[in-house]
Amino acid sequence: MLLCPLLIAGLTAVAPLQAPEMTAHFIDVGQGNAALLEFPCGTVLIDAGAQDNASERRLMRYLEEFFAERPDRQETIDVVFITHPHRDHTYALRDIAERFRIRNYVDDGLLEGSGGSAVRWIRERNAELDPPVVIREVRHRDISGLRAGGGLSDEAIDPIRCETCDPRIRVLEGQRTVNPGWNGTEFSNPNNHSLVIRADFGQSSFLFTGDLEEPAIEALVEDYERTETLDVDVWLVGHHGSQNGVTGSLMAAMTPAMAVISVGEWDYGKDSHNPFTTWRFGHPRDDALALLGEGIVAERSPERRPMIATGSQQFVRRRIHKAIYATAWDGTILVRGRLDAEPELLPAP
Repeated sequence: MLLCPLLIAGLTAVAPLQAPEMTAHFIDVGQGNAALLEFPCGTVLIDAGAQDNASERRLMRYLEEFFAERPDRQETIDVVFITHPHRDHTYALRDIAERFRIRNYVDDGLLEGSGGSAVRWIRERNAELDPPVVIREVRHRDISGLRAGGGLSDEAIDPIRCETCDPRIRVLEGQRTVNPGWNGTEFSNPNNHSLVIRADFGQSSFLFTGDLEEPAIEALVEDYERTETLDVDVWLVGHHGSQNGVTGSLMAAMTPAMAVISVGEWDYGKDSHNPFTTWRFGHPRDDALALLGEGIVAERSPERRPMIATGSQQFVRRRIHKAIYATAWDGTILVRGRLDAEPELLPAP
């Protein structure tokens, strides 16, 4: 595990300076994903999704307030990752690119999907941005030939180098251009080509698996078997806690201390014909919560009794006492990462 050096204020100092910390902001954007990683000297955004215009405005307001409190960041995001081109992961990308400076942009290279217009736009209009963004596409073949368990990292993927510490960011999976044996529907599904991103800050580790579904999850687990690459402290639960986004083999590989689900209110879309809603999808699923509960030892406080889906448009109330958090129940979730200890939940903003 990567450790960052601490600075001591002078040879005669009797106590070290406070150890550097990071904060992961799992922003409440409803039925979508947007996670901001705040490091001592840099900022990373993983996905720019939202469920609708109101939640997009909430995301933009959150980012504006974040940068207003940190003028040293100069409204700059060092790298934006888009795990895959679905609108619940790209909804606010254009507004973010036009409002803030983005130094690097990383995606899986897929240009088609419900959110494809956003990833095409940033390529088509990049020359008009000031300054232009470094665009990096990651495919499975870029990673498969590397040292086993290492993942892929370069100046676009991990541009953050702080004076007091050096966080480590890696991409563990990208678009598969060769079918590994999945059926046609599985291989054509953009979810299964999601970027998988691991971020390490000392002894605190975070994993983001996009919307990988079961066949791609099992391929990921197989790729990193006999390594500790998937063994992390905090997991942003795949596919918003869907039935096909959590597997027993992945839970066994990760052994997370905490799970976070980015998901909309259970009845979002109940009175509409929109098929892309929490109500229609049925997120998060009861089966997924059961697997999370079996794999996570730590307890949460206070407990929650949210509505959990047993199917599309079918919800029941369940008791959640393990360290499982969801934006639908908890709002925006803050997790502090530290150099010398596991991450800890912070009070709600």
